[in-house]
Amino acid sequence: MKKLFVLLMSCLGFMTTQAQSNDWNHMLKSYLDIEDALVASNLNDAKSAMSQMQKEALQILPKATGNAAQKELKFIAARLEVYGKSESIEDVRAGFDKLSNSMIVLAEQKVFGSETLYVVYCPMKKANWLDDANTVKNPYYGKAMLTCGSVKKTIN
Repeated sequence: MKKLFVLLMSCLGFMTTQAQSNDWNHMLKSYLDIEDALVASNLNDAKSAMSQMQKEALQILPKATGNAAQKELKFIAARLEVYGKSESIEDVRAGFDKLSNSMIVLAEQKVFGSETLYVVYCPMKKANWLDDANTVKNPYYGKAMLTCGSVKKTIN
């Protein structure tokens, strides 16, 4: 009976961890959607993805373990609240570096599971962003400087 209880608790723990990992990955997808919208200079898509990402960050926050993860999630939610009200793509881009810095911190903590991610650097903006592709499509300048930047780090 004790073995059955331990097995059951292990399975529940695995399912909880897997569900949390899915929540984190949904948030990562929303971040990547923001990035894609900025590359395409599409304000409406960027705002929609920011709204989605904010909901996901707030959903994860009560379940997040560790002070660092909670701190970053609070910061992300607050930034998304501010920049989600932006009326121009330039305003959204102005805050994307702060959002990206928090996402990089979380990626380094391995909250997004086993997905390979890349830290990309824009020398003109002097800012990083997180990407799931090992190519440069600059969200800070869009088509004006689409390939400006370089991959600086791989996070496995």
